[in-house]
Amino acid sequence: MPIVSSSMTKRLRDDLDTFADEHGYTGRSEVIREACQSLLEEYRQTEYADRRVLVTVTAVFGYDEPEIERQMMDIRHEFEASIRSNSHNCLEDNAGCVETFVIEAAYEDALRFIGTVRGADESVSVEYTVVPVDTLHAEIPEQ
Repeated sequence: MPIVSSSMTKRLRDDLDTFADEHGYTGRSEVIREACQSLLEEYRQTEYADRRVLVTVTAVFGYDEPEIERQMMDIRHEFEASIRSNSHNCLEDNAGCVETFVIEAAYEDALRFIGTVRGADESVSVEYTVVPVDTLHAEIPEQ
C-alpha cells in the first residue's frame, strides 16, 4: 500500500492518537484511512443529484478566533446568492462560537459549500442536514 504523508498540528495528532487508542484502532493510519473513505463516500452519494436542496450547516469553533471568523465572512460573500439565513452566536462564558447557515442550492453547490466550511480550519467542527426542496411542497388536504 502506498504511503501518504499529511501535515497537522500537534493537537490534532494527539487527538487522533487518543481517538485511535480509545476506539481500538491499531494506529492513526487506520483512523485516517477510515475517515477518508467515509468522507469520499459521503460525496459520492447521488441521492439528491440534479435536485435543489435546503441545507443547514452548523460550524462550532473557539471563541476569539479572528482568522476563522474572517473565513466565515469570506464564505458568506462567496455563497451569498444561496444563503437564506446566517447567524453567529457566542456560547456562554466565551466557551466558543457557533456559526449557522441555511442555504438553498443545487446539491452539487451545497456539497461545495459544506466542503468550504469544513476546510476553514481543522479546529472547526461541522454538522449539517440536507433536505430536498421538492419534498417541502407537500399538499395540504382540504378540510
